[in-house]
Amino acid sequence: MRILVVDDHPDIRMLLVSILQRADYEVIEAADGTTVETWVADTHPDLIILDLTMPGMDGWETLEQLKSDPTSQDIPVIISSALSEHEDLAKARDMGAIDYIPKPWSSEDLLERIRWAITNRAKHKKSA
Repeated sequence: MRILVVDDHPDIRMLLVSILQRADYEVIEAADGTTVETWVADTHPDLIILDLTMPGMDGWETLEQLKSDPTSQDIPVIISSALSEHEDLAKARDMGAIDYIPKPWSSEDLLERIRWAITNRAKHKKSA
């Protein structure tokens, strides 16, 4: 299972990589939304964890790009953001994100949501 982590904060990326690698996931890192399309094309991640507030191309634009491209529209995206307003959660889901986990999160909660997203994706593929 390959996960693309997109966050502009190196400390958060390092923490995510550490948690995910300990759980036996392969992890790819991106520091901003502008490189996501290239990483997706090159590495074919099974899941994306995406921050919303990044300089340049933010997470909203990145999510819109991912969900409008036929090669990436079916990749589950979990939003991980300090924005935790109900409107942000609703907007992310309306735009195609599978889940939204507000920062700060616990490693247990993060891993549980990843397992749920993977299971949900597998069920969706079987019924399609």
